[in-house]
Amino acid sequence: MRRGFSLPEIIMVVAIFGILAGIALPRVHAMLESIAVEGAARQINAAHLRARAEAVMGSRVALLDLAPDTLRIRTVSGNDTVVVWRAPGPANDGIVLTGPQHPLVYSPLGLTLGVSNGTWHLAYGGASRDVIVSRLGRLRIR
Repeated sequence: MRRGFSLPEIIMVVAIFGILAGIALPRVHAMLESIAVEGAARQINAAHLRARAEAVMGSRVALLDLAPDTLRIRTVSGNDTVVVWRAPGPANDGIVLTGPQHPLVYSPLGLTLGVSNGTWHLAYGGASRDVIVSRLGRLRIR
């Protein structure tokens, strides 16, 4: 009785694994890109909710800055602003963020003020998402 595998059998198995990897790896890569962009969109959503809560709970105006390298919440204190929260932006994960440069301004009632609407576009590889904030402060991810 023979033990082990012959060279043609090993070559056949390696070739089959190579073909399967060639088919699966691009799909896995695209899925990972999509997951990264979705995570960045959800991070912006969480920052939006946090800024709104900061404005309501503190009974003061809050500003949310969405920049590629930093997400930041500031509160207005007299004529000055105080940074109350900061997180790395999507650019730290290689995700491109484009959109309006103005901050989102939240009133103490939780509504947005002024020009606090816009569309921010997130892109990484072949995956992309739009984060849309309405003039009333509603956020949706598309």
